[in-house]
Amino acid sequence: MKIAMLTKHFNFRNGSSRVIHEISERLSVRGHEVHIFCNKRPDSYTGTAILRHLPMLPFGSWSRVLSFSIGCSLSVQRTLFDIVHGHGNSRHQDLATVHVCRQANLLARGRPLSRWDPHLWLERRQFEAPGLLRIITPSEMVKRDLHRHYQIPLDRMVVIPNGVDPDRFHPDVRLRYREEMRKKHGIHDGELIVLCVASGNFVNRGILNLYAALRRLEDPRLRVMIIGGDRLGRFQRAADELRSRLVFVPFTEMIERYYGAGDALVFPSYYDTFGQVVLEAMACGLPVVVSARAGASEIVTDGKDGLTLKDPEDAAALAERLRLLADPALRERLGRAARQTALRYGWDEATNKTFAEYEHLLRAEN
Repeated sequence: MKIAMLTKHFNFRNGSSRVIHEISERLSVRGHEVHIFCNKRPDSYTGTAILRHLPMLPFGSWSRVLSFSIGCSLSVQRTLFDIVHGHGNSRHQDLATVHVCRQANLLARGRPLSRWDPHLWLERRQFEAPGLLRIITPSEMVKRDLHRHYQIPLDRMVVIPNGVDPDRFHPDVRLRYREEMRKKHGIHDGELIVLCVASGNFVNRGILNLYAALRRLEDPRLRVMIIGGDRLGRFQRAADELRSRLVFVPFTEMIERYYGAGDALVFPSYYDTFGQVVLEAMACGLPVVVSARAGASEIVTDGKDGLTLKDPEDAAALAERLRLLADPALRERLGRAARQTALRYGWDEATNKTFAEYEHLLRAEN
């Protein structure tokens, strides 16, 4: 089977890139030819998929969005593909994986919907395109959002959660990396390190509310390590009074080393269609605190394999959950159960379900 995957940014700073990479690798191993059409790509790529660069006009958001969409349409029409699988705003696709519902995201953050937002305009256009036959969502939350905001029939959508590599993300990372990484960042014995992986998206990750929760906690052992802190701006200025309790780390592709250094992960996102880092941390045996507005909360049972946060803007509730994680026995119990839950979500299963959608579409055409 010859497969085209479309995504503006294939750079491993986000969960969508991980999904595309893991599934394309497994499809390639099975003998399928996978082409990834993208604008941004990793500096070094050792995967087996064929990367196809698509330029974008540099004259503002409208030009970038439209030029990429048009480039996708022209490129995939020049070559005969069995399946065109979109992972972003493109109109020429047989099925699309929705990694973000922009309208729901903006509303969750209290942002107004503008008729001049090119992403919203193209988001609606792609869902209205007659060639789009099927939609994959990583969570039931996204499926409901698309039905509510765009009236997409529920039977046109299928939920396929993200997967995780249980060997790379394993409790053994604590043995391999804990001492090295904590020493590197000046973390002392006895300090409780709560990780927050932001990848530069500090607003959506609820960082300011995390600061507010931290101010409510007097435990001097508790420190928060924010990973992806290479575009801080006002968020660093807002953290000046918490300087001694925060550790900022730039984006890293070796995130498992930091899971080894940490004691828990907090994910107080305003809106996230899944939240790949939650599943990765759970696979490493870390207890997690995850916002109910993140799709990954659907795989967490509160009090059993993690803690959920109904409202990420409730700083008091967030502080209370962080206070609970000061108990090492609770962290151990939640972490063990988290690993077992994560093992149910493998990339092979996600690939099998995705490929089954391809086969379903091809059978429907014949």
